[in-house]
Amino acid sequence: MSLFGALFSGVSGLQSQSSAMGAISDNVTNVNTIGYKGTKVNFKTLITTQVSQTQYSPGGVQSAPKQAIDLQGLLQATTSATDLAISGAGFFVANEAPDPASGNLYTFTRAGSFKVDKEGFLQNVGGAYMQGWPLSFFDGTATANKVTVGKDVFMKAYVNSQGDRVLINDNVIDNTNLRPLNLQTIGGTASPTTTLSVGANLPAEATVNSQERVNALMFDSLGNPHNLTYGFTKTAANSWRANLEQPSQSAVATMYTQNREVHFASGRIDFNDQFTAPMTGTITIAPGGAASTINIGVGADDGVAQVDTTGRTLSQILDQLATTINNNMVTAFGAAPSPPGNWARRIAGENGITFDQGSDATAMTFSATATDSATVPKQLIIQSGTFDPTTGLPQTFTVPALDATYGWYSRALAATGAPGLNSPSIEFAGNGTPNEFFNRTSSQAPAPQHTVELVWANGAENMVNRNTKSPPIQVFFGNYNTPDGLTQLSGNFQLNYLQQNGAKFGNFAGVSVGNDGVVTALFDNGVTRPVFMIPVATFTNPNGLSSLSGNTWIATDFSGNPTLREAGDAGAGAINAASLESSTVDLGEEFTRMITTQRAYSSSAKVITTADEMLDELLRIKR
Repeated sequence: MSLFGALFSGVSGLQSQSSAMGAISDNVTNVNTIGYKGTKVNFKTLITTQVSQTQYSPGGVQSAPKQAIDLQGLLQATTSATDLAISGAGFFVANEAPDPASGNLYTFTRAGSFKVDKEGFLQNVGGAYMQGWPLSFFDGTATANKVTVGKDVFMKAYVNSQGDRVLINDNVIDNTNLRPLNLQTIGGTASPTTTLSVGANLPAEATVNSQERVNALMFDSLGNPHNLTYGFTKTAANSWRANLEQPSQSAVATMYTQNREVHFASGRIDFNDQFTAPMTGTITIAPGGAASTINIGVGADDGVAQVDTTGRTLSQILDQLATTINNNMVTAFGAAPSPPGNWARRIAGENGITFDQGSDATAMTFSATATDSATVPKQLIIQSGTFDPTTGLPQTFTVPALDATYGWYSRALAATGAPGLNSPSIEFAGNGTPNEFFNRTSSQAPAPQHTVELVWANGAENMVNRNTKSPPIQVFFGNYNTPDGLTQLSGNFQLNYLQQNGAKFGNFAGVSVGNDGVVTALFDNGVTRPVFMIPVATFTNPNGLSSLSGNTWIATDFSGNPTLREAGDAGAGAINAASLESSTVDLGEEFTRMITTQRAYSSSAKVITTADEMLDELLRIKR
């Protein structure tokens, strides 16, 4: 009967308008909820199939709530670096647990109001913990997912609790390939020196064998400061040779040309000041092809190069030892080398002796021995990358062989056995600009930079591998035929500029987040280091996600599976730091809907009361 149908149709109107009012109430109360997506209730007709052309059977209305999850909210600036907003499509990946186990549920949210909890994890106001990709320095692994930040290359990887490096598959959402960001575990950092640029004028009037020095401050991977000093020796008109004065605590220093030839190599042995017996040394040199070995013993009197330590300071002892070594080298080769003038060099104020490579035929090996008795303790400190005081001596390290063509010394020896000199390091043109570096002109080698490799003896990471945190130092002396680095002009020696990177140890001071989602740790020594990358999850149908409390969503069959992307990549939104996404609720629109919903609800109620009155009239007919 149509009257009863009208009653039910009115009831469906009441139900649908109640649903609409419920959505409006949620929208209004969440007007200040970060990342909230307003819900709009649409209506669809409920039709009863008509079986008669002369009678109408009413159906009613049904509500169809729709949450506009893909609608972008306005971005508001904040003062917190960990407040994040996505500008564009996508969601932050979150979890109910800070460090998820296999059974924890991964959720997706636009609420980027992340703050540090008591354990150091980033948690938003809804209780969801951020998940993402840890970053570490690229180690050359071919299968790693690389991330380039400035001039540095990182990879998505981390070291697990067993000490194993885990490479991340950035397409998988699980507790192996996604990790939380914990700011407490960042700690401090030290930044090794990786670049050095020198601009200076070498005096054109300088005489042959005149020397100038440039002293640069550098840092190893542990944050220890060192002096890296370049010496420039004039060898002829417009020709200069460059050499290194090794930093203390280093075992080996090697200069490589732009074509990776060994141009200069040296080894260094450092001593302490504990001498209770005469120092003795044995120097064995085999010129012209065999290995050159220097063996120094303490407390073992072999009568070859004995140094009396009685009443002498350490500096005096080392000076005499250097002299003794040089005399023995001269005896072996027949003449002293030309520049630097000695095989063994002493740097004022440092307790070490540096040995310059004297032959390009083979590498030079340094070793040391000492007695191990109660009366004569080990008194020699060998600054070696493999030195372990618990294992005792001898310890050995090797200086690379000079290149036969481009090193300091040529393969052919003079009749006296003294090495013949090769071409200089730098040749200047008549206008005072460099036109040749290491026997290479601009037409042969467009990149004049060279590298310096250092093997450390203090526990720091050796600067010999380009794919580590501490690569070799890239040194820039200027471009060809351009006065932007080293020049040779009239006047005095003048240092124009000296630029290098690196920094001492610094404490963690905060983070910054880039538009690409890279989280960079900031330290109080001025160093910055990328440590994390925030992924953006995208869906084919984001409006098909299912809502959970805490302003989060989970994937459903209607939304499709999530795809993890780097921020800004393939349609994924960019991440804005110190910003929050506002609720998409418009109060003016909601109040207007509230009025129309109220009127519609009253009208549906009027339908019910009118149908009731009509039924009452029908019942009175019987009376």
